[in-house]
Amino acid sequence: MMNNTVKISLIAINSKFIHSNLAVRYLKSYLHKKGIKADILEFSINDSFDNIIRKIYQTNSNILAFSCYIWNRELIMKLGASLKKIMPHSKIVLGGPEVSYDIEYTMKENPWINFIIFGEGEETFFQFANSFIKGDKNIDHLEGLAFNSNGIIQVNNSRSPISDLDEIPFPYNDFADLEHKIIYYETSRGCPFKCQYCMSSLETGVRYFSLERVFRDIDLFISNKVKQVKLVDRTFNCNKKRSIEIMEYILSKKGHTNFHFEISPKLIDSDFLYTVKKAPKGIFQFEIGIQSTNNDTLEAIRRYERFDEIKEKISALIALENCHIHLDLIAGLPFEDIKSFEKSFNNVFSLKPQMLQLGFLKLLRGSGLRMDADKHGIQYNDHPPYEVLSTKWLSYKDILDLKMIEELVEIFSNSGRFNKSLSYLIDYYFSNPFKFFKELGTFYYKKNAYDKSLKISEHYEMLYFFVKNNIGITTMFNELLKYDFFSSLEGNMPSFIKRYDHSQIKNTVSSFLKKDFNIDRFIPELKNMDIRQKLKYLKFEIFDIDVLGDLKEGRYIVLLIKNPKSDEEKRAVSFDLDEFIELSL
Repeated sequence: MMNNTVKISLIAINSKFIHSNLAVRYLKSYLHKKGIKADILEFSINDSFDNIIRKIYQTNSNILAFSCYIWNRELIMKLGASLKKIMPHSKIVLGGPEVSYDIEYTMKENPWINFIIFGEGEETFFQFANSFIKGDKNIDHLEGLAFNSNGIIQVNNSRSPISDLDEIPFPYNDFADLEHKIIYYETSRGCPFKCQYCMSSLETGVRYFSLERVFRDIDLFISNKVKQVKLVDRTFNCNKKRSIEIMEYILSKKGHTNFHFEISPKLIDSDFLYTVKKAPKGIFQFEIGIQSTNNDTLEAIRRYERFDEIKEKISALIALENCHIHLDLIAGLPFEDIKSFEKSFNNVFSLKPQMLQLGFLKLLRGSGLRMDADKHGIQYNDHPPYEVLSTKWLSYKDILDLKMIEELVEIFSNSGRFNKSLSYLIDYYFSNPFKFFKELGTFYYKKNAYDKSLKISEHYEMLYFFVKNNIGITTMFNELLKYDFFSSLEGNMPSFIKRYDHSQIKNTVSSFLKKDFNIDRFIPELKNMDIRQKLKYLKFEIFDIDVLGDLKEGRYIVLLIKNPKSDEEKRAVSFDLDEFIELSL
């Protein structure tokens, strides 16, 4: 029978609205299994402070438990101090990576904190809540718990991790309130690696949920038509055989749910690639932390994956062309100066992933690099997210330059909106991707555009005039930029891009679309539609090069067709203009 005598609120404050919190859902499901009721309150850091306070106050809870991370620590510290004033009899409990280290310091600085749960929280929180409900004040023996007793802070012994993870219930009992959010999940806990920037290096070994349990969970995700499941396993493929079994099971269900995995490139082999190759496009996506291609840097952070040993494996994965590949670099690591980082950037960019994330070192509490910060001359912000300011090898100015490059990579490369024009510029005029982004950044800075919130169309204009000022506008560049805009954005083409007079071809396009033979052969997804419906899902543009082929000069028409069953899917078909006119007669 569920115990309702004590009201418990599990409070998550996410970094974005689209995120969800796995930790509080685990706690709720574990408590529920043990017969204790708890409610979840979920916010984002962008919510109004007053609104968060009001909603928490209105719960009238006896226990307020916060899940603490680098993105919400400061907000929680402000919330907690105010909540204690208006809810003095409620007990405030903090847990999570941001309070599992420097516990005494955190509690002394914030005397309103009644309890901190450190380490793995499910069993500790249950024992704490159970003691509270029973009125048992003897909590000195509760492992994994720290508490403030009249100004005296006591930190109990650590708790051993849960050996049988299947004891933790599935964290999602309803997907209705998660329709527009990223759903997080794990098939294992721990990591076999000891990367010094990561807190997972402090754990020993890897523990797994049973495959039977994982398969049941996957069934629930797919049957509920969950859009994406993002696994938080630190290294999904650390057990290659097991990772392949999980992927094979996902494929056997023939669902449409996307599964995101973080993997080690060192462990990619022919068996892994064979399995991935069988996946329909969009079912799997992989994130790979390369971090640096400087061997001295990799040695210092204890990440033993040399670039020359992994690049072919990553290239083979990308070459399958059925998965989104996300590669990570970290700026600010030991032994990496600006020249070294330029080399790392160029090496990774050359692999042509769908996303290259340029991140900045964060000196996380409890991490090896935070403890060795003085040794490496690493200066970092005292406040979360503890981001690097400078090192022995990188100045603050270098960091600022890299910040600018990070933003431009996001706009011009990761967005996928400039694929053809960007490849052309780098391949034919710069050869060095880092140099291209740095010079483009200088152009933005001179135009006072770096700090402005520009519309996407304005970034096309910035690129156009950057090329005009530095290289000169060629027919090739004009046509490739025109295709990038045409295939990425709705609305009128910018006036600076040279175009063909559409009035001369509009009737020809209508004639082409009226012929069933053309529809059956070239655009069957528009079959059985009248001309007005067809034009709703199709647009066209004339080009002076074969933009979808070998880029040879000529006159071509490209039809961009939206999938009527999915607004996110579209494809392009190209015709020699003279042949297209013949097909329309």
